[in-house]
Amino acid sequence: MFGIPRRELKIYLERSLNKKERELLLNCYRYQGYTFSQVVSKLNGYPQSTVKLVLRRLKDFNLIDFGDTRSKGKPLNFTKLGENFFEILRGESR
Repeated sequence: MFGIPRRELKIYLERSLNKKERELLLNCYRYQGYTFSQVVSKLNGYPQSTVKLVLRRLKDFNLIDFGDTRSKGKPLNFTKLGENFFEILRGESR
């Protein structure tokens, strides 16, 4: 991917995202199509404030996309980059 070996991308992910961010990225994959608030309520194994913070951080990293104050109700979706990184992380957790 991107001409960069998969192993190096995995190292980059481990250094860029903490464990909780990686876990939430993997967990929210199944909630694509849900709104931000629906995803926050579905990921109830974490404090809501933590989930909100992590989801916004993942959006800042361009791994996921969802609505904001200008586009409320826009469903959560993974970006192409997020899809690729999800595949790397999913392989790591098997």
